[in-house]
Amino acid sequence: MFLIDYFRYSFSFKTLFDHGNERMVKVVIYLVLLSLMSAFPLNYLIVREQGWRLDFIEESFLVESPDWVLPDGCEIRADSLVCDTDEVYRYTHRDITYVINGTAEDFNAEGRTVILTSDDIVYVNAGSSMVSTGYSGFSDTVDFREINLMDGAEKNEALNGLAAGIEGSFSRQIVFYTLVVNSVITLLSNTMFVVLLAVVIQMFRFGFSTFMSFGESVRFIIFVMGFPAVLSLIVGLFVPAFSTVFFQLAMGLITMLVMLIVGRKKFA
Repeated sequence: MFLIDYFRYSFSFKTLFDHGNERMVKVVIYLVLLSLMSAFPLNYLIVREQGWRLDFIEESFLVESPDWVLPDGCEIRADSLVCDTDEVYRYTHRDITYVINGTAEDFNAEGRTVILTSDDIVYVNAGSSMVSTGYSGFSDTVDFREINLMDGAEKNEALNGLAAGIEGSFSRQIVFYTLVVNSVITLLSNTMFVVLLAVVIQMFRFGFSTFMSFGESVRFIIFVMGFPAVLSLIVGLFVPAFSTVFFQLAMGLITMLVMLIVGRKKFA
């Protein structure tokens, strides 16, 4: 498979200049693979930390506990919302509307709305929506009648737990979204870095009688990425936040060293 060959090319610094005629489509696929490798440590951290938090739900309850009287006949249990009536209950807290025992008719709500249906939780904002994975954020039964009977700090803590459970029910969707965003940003930043280095390398043209074209420079830079990608993957497993910086720093240093040591002989 060509990817295995490309990895071998990346670890043979003396022959990095010999692959300038490789098909660009294959080289771009190699670039995507290396970008995913360099993004892996942060992606692993994202999965471990359950992605970016919605924050505005739980945080709003922590900043100011709502003064709600919840429907006595409802409770969250067995990964669902169970109510003894079809009545829909609406509450507002810090500019967010919460609908308990909601139906599909509530999905067209305007503004930020959190809808608790019998099977899942729906977050609606400006026409877009996100559906939870059931009530996965709740590990225990939450009886709304019991919360109503509480007061003071005990009730506030129970309501905070309700907010945390709502937010936690979206964890899978949040993790997936965060992984996609981080991977795309990493790919775009690496692509821009490749183009930038290829432009800088073209400045060496003035010191040699023959030199690479811009396209060949791009291919050369991408092949250089192999070794830094492996190193950043190893380093990132211990310090995830440093993996991207290490990757681009190592990539720039190796590029310059290969140009100065091998390039002088190749293009003399």
